[in-house]
Amino acid sequence: MSTAQTTTVVYVHGAGNKPPSPELKQAWDADLFGQDMGERTRMAYYADVPHDEPAAEGIDACEPEEALSQLSLPTEAVTSREQALAAAQYANPAADEASLLDGLTPAGQRLFLSLGFDIASRAASQRLALGDTLREILPLPVPLRRLLLRLLLQQLIPDADSYFFTDSRNAIQDRLRAAVDAVDGPVVVVSHSLGTVIAYDVLSEPRFADRAVPLLVTLGSPLGYTEIQDVVTQPLRTPAPVTRWANFADPWDLVTLDTSVADDFDDRQRIVDTTVNNPSPTSHAACGYLRVVEVRSAVTGVVPAAAERSMSSILPPVLPAAMTERGHNSHRRLPDEVDVVPGRRVDGSR
Repeated sequence: MSTAQTTTVVYVHGAGNKPPSPELKQAWDADLFGQDMGERTRMAYYADVPHDEPAAEGIDACEPEEALSQLSLPTEAVTSREQALAAAQYANPAADEASLLDGLTPAGQRLFLSLGFDIASRAASQRLALGDTLREILPLPVPLRRLLLRLLLQQLIPDADSYFFTDSRNAIQDRLRAAVDAVDGPVVVVSHSLGTVIAYDVLSEPRFADRAVPLLVTLGSPLGYTEIQDVVTQPLRTPAPVTRWANFADPWDLVTLDTSVADDFDDRQRIVDTTVNNPSPTSHAACGYLRVVEVRSAVTGVVPAAAERSMSSILPPVLPAAMTERGHNSHRRLPDEVDVVPGRRVDGSR
């Protein structure tokens, strides 16, 4: 048990297979705080519910070469971006999607088709709006990025299907319930991807209404999509125990192309939507979000002891060389001086 009144950070990871829980927690500690935080942080680990054996991050890695090494392409070995780019031309998305659909429940198939269409429509609109700047700000060539994003969706959907439409839902939620119950004092919940949905559902339960949750952090959340909103706890509102909800989204993140949740959840007092630059190859990886200064500041601002421990060792976001060479960070990073106010995106729009 944690000491009473000591704020503890509980992590909720996203979809896809993951490394074993201790390794994943250590990685999140390093990305967010720059060091091992010991008992100050916990991992609500559920990857072993939909997956039989732990695995590496793969497609959701932060380094381009690590992500590309996981691609199943018709080459003996993908050892460079050039080889991967050439092999990507032979990828068969129709066959991949047919195989994926065969493994889903009927409800999961409908979710995949509807959400896939919604994402494709939003992505197309985004590309048209940004025009020729697309090649300048992406860390990988467009064909490779498309392949990574498609595989990312194929990673998200099976776990979402398992969570929303099978008996695994309660077992997955139990992992977060147990993590929160094990803490005596206040809890800060830091969640990513599908984990943001799990965090929202669990914290919305009446049993947690009186818990002290000074901050809920959602990273790369799909909660902005209607297809996801239709299958989460209703009505859509900030969970009762949450004092402040900080939602962070990269506009290039496939899973969170709708970067705002304050409008859908009708709470501009407690929800703050912030657009950030996730430097990972897919713009979705948890490590990319956790290294962003805005995310670190939000968490350490509520966990003072953690801030004191990490001030001298906190690491700057790790940007692949290709991003720096193309001016990726300077092009997309929002000005540090822009204030974030409840109900307003950091770019000033509502």
